[in-house]
Amino acid sequence: MGYVLGLAAGGFFAAGTILVRVGQRHRKTDDGMFMTVLVNTLVLGLVASTATAPVWNAPGIAALVAGGMLGTVGGRFFNLRAVRLIGPSRANAFITGTPAVAAITGWIVLQERLTVLEGLGGMIVITGLLWLVKGRTGGSTAEMDGGATPLTHYLVAAAAPTFFGTAFVVRKWGLERYPSSVIGALLGAASAFALIVAIDMARGRTSDVARVNLRNVPWWFVGAGVATSAALLCQFTAFSYLPAWVVGILQSTQGLWTIAMSYLLLRGDERIDRNVVGSVILVVSGVALISLQL
Repeated sequence: MGYVLGLAAGGFFAAGTILVRVGQRHRKTDDGMFMTVLVNTLVLGLVASTATAPVWNAPGIAALVAGGMLGTVGGRFFNLRAVRLIGPSRANAFITGTPAVAAITGWIVLQERLTVLEGLGGMIVITGLLWLVKGRTGGSTAEMDGGATPLTHYLVAAAAPTFFGTAFVVRKWGLERYPSSVIGALLGAASAFALIVAIDMARGRTSDVARVNLRNVPWWFVGAGVATSAALLCQFTAFSYLPAWVVGILQSTQGLWTIAMSYLLLRGDERIDRNVVGSVILVVSGVALISLQL
């Protein structure tokens, strides 16, 4: 069951990325962060209302909150920004590097075993990402705004798996102490949304954000929020069956899901070249090598 859930998480996250990209066509200054996390909180709250809460465990709850901050605020922020800058397939190609981060962090924090195969697989992952950067093309997706260089855009994309991989381990640690995947997912989403609102308030953007998102609802972002809510539920439940880095391996198929969906839905928006496809195949091969020890 854990393997199916991990693969499903990758598919749902990919669907959310594609929906965000479509929504960004109509929202030039909105990457979809506010609405997707708001929908996450509402959907997961509805599901969690039917769940039975475990015995209170402050460290576990704190870890789940921290995981939400790292994964949703940190990881998703950089991922959504990268989707706008370099397109969904290239952005999600970097996400396939998440297992390498999760493996190293899990070895340090959770004492999950890190073997020679994992190290070799991690090197293949890095090679694949370097190939992607070296073979990058301008493409119609690169909305080069703000005068940033292409390398800067790829650094933004590379930050996402660092946050996501660390969040995997922190969430796994939290679920070991507060074992509720549904409530755990809600805690992460709700705390992330609270932080996003606090940041907007500090910037004096609350009224602008409310007007843009609530008076003129961006339905593509709403759909992305529903998809990522399903992905989070699958991801958290998979943690109950598998180590954090294995869930990362399965979810790394997100890159392949995204390429397939982009080809079908975004032909006029994104060019899928051999560098992108080859990079994702190489990275997935690397994380597959890691799984051979199972």
